Amino acid sequence: MALNPELKKMVSAAKNKYSGGSGKTVKPKDGRNTYRILAPTSAQASWVPASGQYWADLGVHWIKADKNGKPLVVVGDCDTVYQQPSPLNTAIEMAIASAHDEDSKELYNEWKAKKSVLLCAVDFSGNLDEVVPLELTGTTFGKVADLINVYDDAGKDITDPLTGVNIIITKTGKGLNTKYDVMVDPAPAKPLSADILTRTPDLHGFIAQNFFRGEEQKALNCIAQIAGIAVPALTGPSGPAGVRTPTAALASSAASVAGASVDNSAAIAAEAARKAAAEQAAAAQAAAAAQQAAPVEDPLAAKRAEILRRQQEAEAELAALSAEPAPAAAAATPAAGISSLPVSEQDAILAELDNLV
Repeated sequence: MALNPELKKMVSAAKNKYSGGSGKTVKPKDGRNTYRILAPTSAQASWVPASGQYWADLGVHWIKADKNGKPLVVVGDCDTVYQQPSPLNTAIEMAIASAHDEDSKELYNEWKAKKSVLLCAVDFSGNLDEVVPLELTGTTFGKVADLINVYDDAGKDITDPLTGVNIIITKTGKGLNTKYDVMVDPAPAKPLSADILTRTPDLHGFIAQNFFRGEEQKALNCIAQIAGIAVPALTGPSGPAGVRTPTAALASSAASVAGASVDNSAAIAAEAARKAAAEQAAAAQAAAAAQQAAPVEDPLAAKRAEILRRQQEAEAELAALSAEPAPAAAAATPAAGISSLPVSEQDAILAELDNLV
């Protein structure tokens, strides 16, 4: 699908804006990289919560019109970062489901959030008195955390700026074959500045400033235009009346893309389907309860009643065919009534009664 002129302008404008990513995190380069991981406490850094978590999860959507092109919009994933429902994730799944060919599907899958972890660290290839946000893959962070735990079990804090040790992350391979090996630097570590933990960057503020800049609606509009779908409406924080509306930044003209369609019909339909399913489930449950509460009919009694009904019908039919009244038969006992039937039917009825006794 060809881009419309307005979207093409956005592609051109984004060429330089996002060409180097955020440009503010440090990532391991090819080969060996030496870092000192720092773990500030809430007393040393106001951005660290009371739980003591000194790292931050990051998820970023890179919305491109072409797999090898520059991104139109770079925006954070609120599901990964803030554990909140993400309209972008919903829109991306809708685009993938509507893809007409494998190339489009592959492009739309590229829009999914790229996840990583941010840590405070000193990069030994730069200024040793500066703390930078170190960005690691989830797997690499797991290896670093494992080292920290192993040394902690032995009574040593490798993140201590004075007595800690450095770690080496070695990057090899390319693309999907990229590999990160993590080990402790065997060389003696030099102490860092005593106050360095008070100068760590606010990782949460860094994420908000660089990846949540009010471009969520623009990202939704790009998805709608490129994939040719109507995406779910973006809602902002709840207002006094409980109505969720887009913020001023998201409703501005800068967040618009010509030809994009944004509506909330999908959300309305989903809610209606949910209510209908709930009603059907309630009805089925009520029916099951009623069936369980109903008395169980005795099959033997029902069989006896059926035999007597057939006997009475036969007697009535014989009485109608008889020209002469039969008072004696009327006064007869139920057993005598059987004798008025043909011998074959008498035998059949008596045999059934004998089986039921």
